[in-house]
Amino acid sequence: MSLIPADLVTFYDSIGDVTWEDVCNGYFIDPAGDVLLRLQEYGVLDVGADQRDHSLVIGSNGGGLSYVACPGGAVYRTRTASLDDPELDKVADDLRQFLELLERSLTRFVADGESGYL
Repeated sequence: MSLIPADLVTFYDSIGDVTWEDVCNGYFIDPAGDVLLRLQEYGVLDVGADQRDHSLVIGSNGGGLSYVACPGGAVYRTRTASLDDPELDKVADDLRQFLELLERSLTRFVADGESGYL
């Protein structure tokens, strides 16, 4: 199984990155170069019950929490700013669902100034 989910490859091929620094604390999906540099410098993030899912940190919420993409496609958010032995909450089954949640957060922020739970 590839470390990089196919939908993440498609995202980087089509879009590249997301920067919404003015929405709440901000939402960021890092450019592929930044993700690969982090991978080179710090390695993968081992997640899952058996710590075998070698995952990539792909962005953050601007408040110190990171978004992590797993090889199976699921996207998680860290509970704390530290990536040392992180606790994670699943936020989406795949990148498409994650991007849809980001879109809803933006829509909600524009409508009432609240960004949602991401």
